[in-house]
Amino acid sequence: MHFSPLLLPSLLSLLPTITSAPTANLSPRTCPSTIIKDGSFESGTVPQTSGTTWTVVNTRGFYSSYSLTNPGSPSGGKNAFTVSHLPGPYDGTGIRELRQTLSTCAGKNYSITADMKFESAANNYCSLVVVYPFQTGVGSVTTSSATPGLTPGVWSTTGGIFQAVSSSSLLNFVFRCDNQERNKISLDNVKVNLYSGNAY
Repeated sequence: MHFSPLLLPSLLSLLPTITSAPTANLSPRTCPSTIIKDGSFESGTVPQTSGTTWTVVNTRGFYSSYSLTNPGSPSGGKNAFTVSHLPGPYDGTGIRELRQTLSTCAGKNYSITADMKFESAANNYCSLVVVYPFQTGVGSVTTSSATPGLTPGVWSTTGGIFQAVSSSSLLNFVFRCDNQERNKISLDNVKVNLYSGNAY
């Protein structure tokens, strides 16, 4: 089909007007600077079973209790979170968990450090476990109450390294005693930071 040059202006006026497309925001996402909240328990708020920062879970046994105790670790502050395990008449195992959902960036590596203390060696029947995301599951680091190099009543450090798979990552501390052992296990100065090395 042939159009006369004289008709082109009229035909062009019938075409839809092309407007500029909106500019996409290509700036990289900023990872949260505050990854963990109240890591040294300095707010003075005792974690609850439905807390918005730390959450306590009574996994097994009904004869353990928890509270904020002081002083905390030398690197922490005035408060520490302490679980007191007492043996039950029917079940010799007590397990309490302390959890917090971290603000993370998927694909970024993070380091976890925390100060911990056992009141006694408890015949090696008590432990503190750090549980964190690992690939499609979880990873963990377990410190038992009679680990060589630990001294009852003296603060030491535990931790781990993980790679976040989403914008939120669950950090979990498991306080456990078996075989009717009684003990006090304390936690303080929990820190989570971006890690420049390999997570695995």
